[in-house]
Amino acid sequence: MANRYKNVEDIRGHMPPKVKAERQQAQEAMFQFKELTTQPPAWLDDMAIVEWRRIVPLLKDDIPVSELDVAMIASYCQSYADVQHAQEDIKENGPVFIADNGNMRQNPSVGIKQRATAELMKLADSLGLSVYGRLKMNIKGEVKKPADPFAKVLER
Repeated sequence: MANRYKNVEDIRGHMPPKVKAERQQAQEAMFQFKELTTQPPAWLDDMAIVEWRRIVPLLKDDIPVSELDVAMIASYCQSYADVQHAQEDIKENGPVFIADNGNMRQNPSVGIKQRATAELMKLADSLGLSVYGRLKMNIKGEVKKPADPFAKVLER
């Protein structure tokens, strides 16, 4: 597994000033690419466009996304829509059907949903849209620990 890139502010220990300045400059450069537009690509279907409009503002707040990331974000949105469409078909027609020869067959939407879900999960991690993806990206500094309800009891 490759080393995870840390924010300069999160690096502990000694770092030569020259190296620290270079890392800071590289970190700032992440936000200097052409800003991601909020207009979704024309090839997305209606459900994917809804997902685009939901996630793009959230991404722009926390992650240095740019126009370079349009294809990845659009693919995530379309994969999300594909999962939803496949699930609608499965709900309507069931996960299996009886073929013309009388054999029971799997609804093709089951396979479509599985493949789209796998793609969705990969893209979500890459974009920081999952807990694991955000932890890998270390967005906005340290992760807050949840409050422990038993901590007060143990202090006594």
